[in-house]
Amino acid sequence: MTTSYELRPGQGSAFKNNNKTEEWHPAYKGEVMLPDGTLHWIDIKPGKTKAGEHWFAIKIGAPKQPRQQTQPQAMVLDEFLAKPFAAPAAPIARPTPAANAVASMDDDIPF
Repeated sequence: MTTSYELRPGQGSAFKNNNKTEEWHPAYKGEVMLPDGTLHWIDIKPGKTKAGEHWFAIKIGAPKQPRQQTQPQAMVLDEFLAKPFAAPAAPIARPTPAANAVASMDDDIPF
């Protein structure tokens, strides 16, 4: 059974950064909800002291923007039919045949 995970104020989650290509990139990336309810990005970098103790550097980043809808919304047929069709902005130019250009260069010069 799968349950959806809902962030609450003061909670967050981070996962391994599979896009890490440089040493200074964070090992873990995720999101955290601040007490005021805003979602922020979070970066976590593990470290080790000279004595061998483990510690984590945590950076709370900029507010996370909601995702934009990438799929266009379906247009109702009535709305589609209500829109007027526009004529093309300019007529399409037709290329001239190359045979006319060669025929005009026909003269008595041997080369």
